[in-house]
Amino acid sequence: MEPITKAGISSQTRVFVRCDLDVPVEDGKVQDTYRLDSDLKTLRFIIDKGGVPVIAGHMDRPGGKVVEEFSTKHLDRYFDSKLGAGKYELLENLRFDSREEGNSEEFAKELVEQTKTSIYVNEAFTNSHREHTSMVQLPKLLPSYVGFQVLEEVEVLGGLLKDPARPFVAIVGGSKIETKKPFVKKFLKICDAVLVGGKIGQDWDEETPENLHLASDYIDGMDIGKETMNDFAEVVSTAKTVVWSGPMGKYEEEEYITGTHLLADEILASGAYCVVGGGDLIAALKEVDLLDLFSFASVGGGAMLQFLEDGALPALEVLQ
Repeated sequence: MEPITKAGISSQTRVFVRCDLDVPVEDGKVQDTYRLDSDLKTLRFIIDKGGVPVIAGHMDRPGGKVVEEFSTKHLDRYFDSKLGAGKYELLENLRFDSREEGNSEEFAKELVEQTKTSIYVNEAFTNSHREHTSMVQLPKLLPSYVGFQVLEEVEVLGGLLKDPARPFVAIVGGSKIETKKPFVKKFLKICDAVLVGGKIGQDWDEETPENLHLASDYIDGMDIGKETMNDFAEVVSTAKTVVWSGPMGKYEEEEYITGTHLLADEILASGAYCVVGGGDLIAALKEVDLLDLFSFASVGGGAMLQFLEDGALPALEVLQ
């Protein structure tokens, strides 16, 4: 897996850059640019080398149909302001074609021919756990590299698996127990403590080993309560490394963001090296103006969890 710095980019080299474009848009305006911002270092590197980044990605789940509200044209203004009009090309939502999610070799060949690109760059860590055409088929057709954000994700998350400073604590919240249960089970084996809140804490139906701390009380069933907060605070106060996925409550409502806010304060006060990830947690931490204070914020949600579970992702393995 080679970094983009080793790609032979020169004047007018056309580079297919698979980016993370899946951002919320309302009335044609981007509501949160966090994921787009993570693409910029790689895109600017290509432009500075004289190349032309051909930006590709998806927005939402249009189901293989053209849906106006999910068109990437809504991102033109953002990229014009950050990169300069005329210095890049932006492809339409790849998921407007059902073959993108169908992992079609034919569609990959069409994309290369259509874009006239000679280099491929993966800068979409958030989608690297999915075996889709632009993630695993297209890299087989071109010299392929990873962008700066993907490289940092792999280095940081890989470090958590190799030799974390201890005590090592994992925190899991949110509502998708089916996707996070395997993560919890793995980290129960390698962490000193695993704290589980959010709706997952209410739905947990497995055994409870000594190092698993389940939320013991809730506020209206929407946020962790005082007893849980005290328990979690005691654990994180001595932590040296923390990995955190998912908020503790329904953070979209002000009265239920308290658990997430207080837990964030406790982690920051501990001085632990802390990696946070997942769209909901990122949004919650931004809401309370704390996101920038954490050691590393992963752009991945499901991808981050799968990488921490397996140590690999399909779209990264194809680049080996």
